[in-house]
Amino acid sequence: MQTLEIKVPESKTRLVKELLKELGVVVKIKKDGITPNDETIAAMNELKAGKGKKFKNVEKLFNSI
Repeated sequence: MQTLEIKVPESKTRLVKELLKELGVVVKIKKDGITPNDETIAAMNELKAGKGKKFKNVEKLFNSI
């Protein structure tokens, strides 16, 4: 099996999906995501490593800022 990525104008998506379905092609919609910047990736890795701070409530969180 091969994967083919195509970009279709929003107004033609339904038409293209119906055509591909008629041809027996499996259609999966891939939504464009936003790639996090380096600072965000570093913060996510810090949390995964268990180095994040925990707060008992929102008030204590905001007071720490």
